[in-house]
Amino acid sequence: MPKRLVLVAMLFTVLASAQLMAEEPKVPLGIDTALMSKLRQGGLLIFFRHGLTPNYKDALDRDPDDPLPGNCSHQRNLSADGIDQSRAIGEAFRDLEIPLGIVRASPMCRSYDTAWYAFGRFERDRNMLLHGTNPEKDPPEAKIWKNIRNIARIPPLPMTNSVFVSHGTVGEVFGAGYLEEGEAVIVEPDGKGAWRLLARVKSDQWKAP
Repeated sequence: MPKRLVLVAMLFTVLASAQLMAEEPKVPLGIDTALMSKLRQGGLLIFFRHGLTPNYKDALDRDPDDPLPGNCSHQRNLSADGIDQSRAIGEAFRDLEIPLGIVRASPMCRSYDTAWYAFGRFERDRNMLLHGTNPEKDPPEAKIWKNIRNIARIPPLPMTNSVFVSHGTVGEVFGAGYLEEGEAVIVEPDGKGAWRLLARVKSDQWKAP
């Protein structure tokens, strides 16, 4: 390849990388002292992606709107590491004395199993069943995004935090980017019909600052 073409290709690569970096959402990572104080007081909403799974392919190619609740053999499930990860999150919440109220999860087994191993309880909520499609091209997915943002406007029960276990794109719903397995975003409703994104937290960042 001529030297000039090589230089042009390198220039395009640098510009593309710079654009991607510029487009990365700037969201606080982890938990600082102020956020820990808020968590202990209650009033926040915590949206998790389910815990670690062995791979990114479901066992059978099924309709994502028909997850067959309870029939986990047809789904991608938590791995042993995912179970340990979920338990560690729950233990961290208890050690940090973070009060919980509502715990809801997508009807996919990997999501409600995450809630179960972490918090010992859950309610299935189809509003958490994100499919990872583009909401601009998929009206049903757009409706789920809208429903989740509406949920984010609702304050939790007094002196508690509400927990929701969903899928990776729940981070994108709040402008925080796609979540890793076990990662969460923390949102604060203002009580006036709006919400504010506070942080993005990895599964091992549930620690006192």
